[in-house]
Amino acid sequence: MRRTFTALLVALMLAGVASAQEFDWRQFEGEEIRFMMNQHPFTDFIEPLVPEFEELTGIDVTLESYPEDQFRQRRLLEVASGAPTLDGYMIMPGQVGAQYLGAGWVRHIDDFVENDSLTMPDLDLQDFFAGALSTFQSEEGLYGLPLQIESSLLFYREDLFEEAGLDGPPETLEELAEYAAALDSDEVAGFAMRGRGAAATSQIVNLLYSFGGEWLNEDGSSALASEESVAALEYYADLLRNYGPPGPTNLHWNEVMSLYAQGEVAMVFDANVFRSIVEDPEQAIDVVRENTRYAPLPAGPDGSVPAVLVWGLSINHASDSPEAAWYFIQWALSKENQVKALLAGVPAARESAWENEEFQATAPESWIEASRESFNRGQPNWNPPVVPVAEVRDAYGQAIVAALQGEPVEPALERAAEEMDQIVARTN
Repeated sequence: MRRTFTALLVALMLAGVASAQEFDWRQFEGEEIRFMMNQHPFTDFIEPLVPEFEELTGIDVTLESYPEDQFRQRRLLEVASGAPTLDGYMIMPGQVGAQYLGAGWVRHIDDFVENDSLTMPDLDLQDFFAGALSTFQSEEGLYGLPLQIESSLLFYREDLFEEAGLDGPPETLEELAEYAAALDSDEVAGFAMRGRGAAATSQIVNLLYSFGGEWLNEDGSSALASEESVAALEYYADLLRNYGPPGPTNLHWNEVMSLYAQGEVAMVFDANVFRSIVEDPEQAIDVVRENTRYAPLPAGPDGSVPAVLVWGLSINHASDSPEAAWYFIQWALSKENQVKALLAGVPAARESAWENEEFQATAPESWIEASRESFNRGQPNWNPPVVPVAEVRDAYGQAIVAALQGEPVEPALERAAEEMDQIVARTN
C-alpha cells in the first residue's frame, strides 16, 4: 500500500517536469459530464466558476445540488443503478466510504494519476494534507481527492490559565485532566465536550485512537471492548463527571460551544470550524472572544491522534466519461481554486492554501497552527468503517451515556461491542 502510494508520488514528480503549457486541456472537448453535489459552501463557491472550466476545456458541465439528506438518497439510487449518465459526485469517506468501496461504486484513479497526458503537471498530491488524502486511499488505490478538511481542537481561555498559574496549553491528556482540576470552580467548569450518546462518538474517537484503541480488530470484529478503549472511556467519563458542567449527557456541540461562549467553561474540545461562534459578538461575551486560544489534541498513551472529517470528489464507477470527470476534479481542486475556496470560508484540503498571506491575516495564529498540525497527523475513521454507521454509533453512544451516569465502563463497552458485531453481521 505504502509502496503503491510512493510510486504515485514519484510518477507525479516526473510528470511535473512537463510544463503546464504542454498539458492538453482540450483533448476531451465536446464531452458532457454531470456531477451530483451536496448543498454545501464548496458547491456555492465552485458553481459560479464552472464557465471558466468549460471555456478552458470545451467540456460541458452540469452540477446538480441537493439538500444533504436528499443528496445522499439520490446519489445512492444512481450509483447503485449503474447509470452511466452520472460522472462524479461529492463524497465523505468517513460516512459512506466502506459502503461505496465494498459495492464497487467508485472508480479508482491511480491509472489517471500515473498518466501524464491525463494529469496536469502541477496537481501535486503531496500538497494535500496527509490526513485529508489518506481518507481516499484504499487497499485498491486512490479513489478521489479531498476538497475540504475539518478536525477538532482544544479551545481554552488564556486569561484563566494565567490566573491559575498554568503555562501554555496542556500537551498530554494527563496534563489536560490536571488543568481541568485547577480551573474548575463553582462559577466555571474546568472542561466540556459532547456527551449526548451517538453525537459524542465523533469526538470521543479522538481519545479512543490516542489511547491506542480502534473501531475494529484485524479480523473485522468490534474492538470497542479492548483494554485501550476501556481506558479511553474511563478517562473521558472521569473528566466530564469531575470537572464538566452539570448534565453531561445532554451536551451536543451547540450546548458545549454555547457554555464556552458565555464564559461558563474554561476549556472545550470540539470542531475547529466553531471558531466562528467564539468570534461572534452576538454569541460570545467579550472576555471569551478576547482571550480564547487554540491547541491540538493533547497526546495520550499512543500519541495525539485526532480524527479528520473530509469531503471530496470521486468519479462514478459507471461513468461514460471518466477522463473528462478527472479533468474537472483536477481543475476544481487546483492550488489556485483551493486558495479561493479558503478565502470564501471553505476549509481547503491543500496545505499551500493555508500559507496564503491574505488568509493568514483573517484567522488567529494559534488556530491556523493547531488546525494544520491536526490535519497532517489526523486519522480518517471518525466514524466506524462499516456500512451501518448510524446503528453502530448508537450502540457506542449507549455505553458513553452509561459511563457518564457512573456505570462501570468495561461491561458497558462489552455490551456495545457485542451489539456492534450483531449489527454488522446483519448487513453482510
